[in-house]
Amino acid sequence: MNEEAFLEAAENGDFETIHGLLQYGLSVNTKGMHDRTALLKAAKYGHENIVELLIKHGAEVDYRDNRGTSALYWASTNGYYDIVQLLIDHSSDVDVHDDRGWSAKDQAITQHHSNVVELLNAAGAH
Repeated sequence: MNEEAFLEAAENGDFETIHGLLQYGLSVNTKGMHDRTALLKAAKYGHENIVELLIKHGAEVDYRDNRGTSALYWASTNGYYDIVQLLIDHSSDVDVHDDRGWSAKDQAITQHHSNVVELLNAAGAH
């Protein structure tokens, strides 16, 4: 039950629930459907404060779900520049590809997030 609440809170931007469950001792790398972690969900939905909290608690920055997507992939896809920067600052792999062969940069290009593309280029993405 706590795992589901934790992952739902990450998706919905519920900082207090995330913080409380981490204090309670729940694993920061808890996985849900499609093997997605709270970090992937928070990055996908643009919750920068939660991404930062999860990283501070040791979230696996480069963890990939069952489709090969990562937090950086989702943040880039959805144009969340500040989250992309935060993940890069914490050594996220800018060249990881999903199971279809798409990278975070490919997604940012497709979605016309030129500022994210520039950021990924500056970080050495190919």
